[in-house]
Amino acid sequence: MEGKNMSEKEFQELQKRLASELGATEPTEDDEVIEEMLRHENGAVRPAVRLRNAAPLNVEFIQEPQEEKPQAQPEKEQPEEPAAPVTRGKYEKVTEDGAAASAALSAPKADALLRKPGKYEKITEEQEGYFNPDVPKETASERRKRAKRNAQITRIVIGLAAVFVIGLGAGLIVNTLQSKDNDVTPGGENQPAMSVQTGTDAEGNTVTIPAEDPADEVECNILGINPLESFVAVLEGGTHPLQVSMTTKGTASAGDLQWESSDTAVAEITMDGIIQAVGAGECTITVSAKDDPSVSAEVRCVVRHMEERDGVTYVDDILLLNKTYGVDESYNPGGLTAETQAAFDELRADAMEEGLDIYISSGFRSYYDQDIIYNNYTEIYGWEVSDTFSARPGHSEHQSGLAIDVNTIDDAFADTPEAAWLKEHCADYGFIIRYAADKVDITGYKYEPWHIRYVGKEIAAELTELGISLEEYLGVDSVYAEDWQG
Repeated sequence: MEGKNMSEKEFQELQKRLASELGATEPTEDDEVIEEMLRHENGAVRPAVRLRNAAPLNVEFIQEPQEEKPQAQPEKEQPEEPAAPVTRGKYEKVTEDGAAASAALSAPKADALLRKPGKYEKITEEQEGYFNPDVPKETASERRKRAKRNAQITRIVIGLAAVFVIGLGAGLIVNTLQSKDNDVTPGGENQPAMSVQTGTDAEGNTVTIPAEDPADEVECNILGINPLESFVAVLEGGTHPLQVSMTTKGTASAGDLQWESSDTAVAEITMDGIIQAVGAGECTITVSAKDDPSVSAEVRCVVRHMEERDGVTYVDDILLLNKTYGVDESYNPGGLTAETQAAFDELRADAMEEGLDIYISSGFRSYYDQDIIYNNYTEIYGWEVSDTFSARPGHSEHQSGLAIDVNTIDDAFADTPEAAWLKEHCADYGFIIRYAADKVDITGYKYEPWHIRYVGKEIAAELTELGISLEEYLGVDSVYAEDWQG
């Protein structure tokens, strides 16, 4: 029997005919008509029928082979995809080869369909090779906090660097300008920090008085104060202006300083730095910066008592003869004083032990002797030149019996071993080199290394230590009151 396909309706009619021929009864609801029905994948039905009161009958329908069609494969459960790894915002350009390789390895997915050559896509830490399994992954919140913190740190570092560079540049500019315009350090062209004006003291002498400069009304930061004098002597009732040099960050004036006296019964000090001598004694004058009192300096101040005895001037019992203070022709001690002679004899003996010969070439000279000497010089050199190396009569220290000219009265004496020894040791015997090379403007005389003056060991040691002249030590000047009349 050639097999053919039949429909379900034809199959039901065939069943009925077979049942009629075999004497089968009609099925009821209690009968189980169909035990099993299987459907083939191509839609044909193969029944298995049990007929009541009938011998088992096996009917087989042979189905023609049909061309196989692709069968729909049951969907397999897709393994749960792992969570997308954390990305750090890095993008990678997708090339055509990369897109093709991705499609060949797996079934197309939505992201693969959207991936186009030439575009950029994020790559994960694993893909990038940065992933470290030993380091716990950050949450999105932690990443945002870390990024924000790093950004803040970066901004702070950049800001500090910018401030440093700007400040450094500004400081260099300011320092350059100040070094050109505000040189107030010691030795600079504008060394005195205060402007000055002239005035007169109680004796009618011209003095220099510091005053404020109204133009200097800028803020001043004083770094250091250096008085131009560390020791000051003032006669009772007199005045003396103090001047200082200052190291500052800017300009300075008298208004930036404050002054104070340790004993106002001896001397007072004005806010302009002018000492006003009150009574004989010693005190300390302190000058400091108003904005920082720790920046300060001290000046030793001695107020001297001057008096005249028998036509001779004494300052604190020290006899004074110079161009300002003189004596008349009647003053005559009769030669060198006993103390002066004894001191020189000791000096000469000690020098001889060292192989040096220091002797007196001119000691005491009377008023008349000095008159002859001075007039001889004026006839040769004139009085203006003679005043630089010879005293007028009545103003010579030789008339006091306290002064001595040793050895050769010549400039060449300065280069002898005797002159060097005398300069170093004369104070040990109570003498001073009366007219020093660096005090010409104060003493009024040229350098005379041969002229020594007896003042006593204590005063000689103090004068040597201070490095000052007798005029500075006593607080007096040495200037003739008028031109020479002849």
